[in-house]
Amino acid sequence: MKFAKTLALAVSLTLGGCASFTKDEVAPVTMPSMASYANKPNVFVDFDFYQGTPGSSNAVEVPQARNQLRPQLEKSLNDSKLFGRVTLDEFNKQPGDYTLHLKVYNHPPSGGQVVWAFLSGFTLMLVPALGTDQYTMTLEAQDARGKTLSTESNHDAINTWMGVLFVPLMANTPKEAVSDTFTRQVNALLKQMVDRQSLKYSGLDVRVPRA
Repeated sequence: MKFAKTLALAVSLTLGGCASFTKDEVAPVTMPSMASYANKPNVFVDFDFYQGTPGSSNAVEVPQARNQLRPQLEKSLNDSKLFGRVTLDEFNKQPGDYTLHLKVYNHPPSGGQVVWAFLSGFTLMLVPALGTDQYTMTLEAQDARGKTLSTESNHDAINTWMGVLFVPLMANTPKEAVSDTFTRQVNALLKQMVDRQSLKYSGLDVRVPRA
């Protein structure tokens, strides 16, 4: 019996496929141009990644996920051209810098997905199983004195299908899906923050006129 279970698991892993698809709840945005401003705000970005319900004291920090996404966050911040100097290292924070608290919460939905996973494994993945990762992202902007200027949030999700039928779609990797969703969510929050006209630098208004 034990050998049969081991064999079944090996066959399912060999034959099974995995493909991830973004739900695209957050649409891509066009960043406002800051080219006309000589001085842009400098920011320190405090970035954390959690597993658990957003805002819950039971949410657990996941440093590995944060570290994997950090280079992508830096790229998004620099590509936005919204800021003068950007750092994710608190030791490099300077007097007068704004602080942006960016938090990502990965939380699975409730429901019958465990049942689907059981059926998929029982049938050697002939019956596909669905797993959904939900991502809630929040962005709080604070001035140099720690006063909250604005708070934004959004939500998106990724569906990952597992089963023999998805072998041809394995090019749709979870890594690519997470990368796409993360970038769209970050950019949307940055645009919302700027649209609120929250950021100023040395008395110079860096508001971006509404279209």
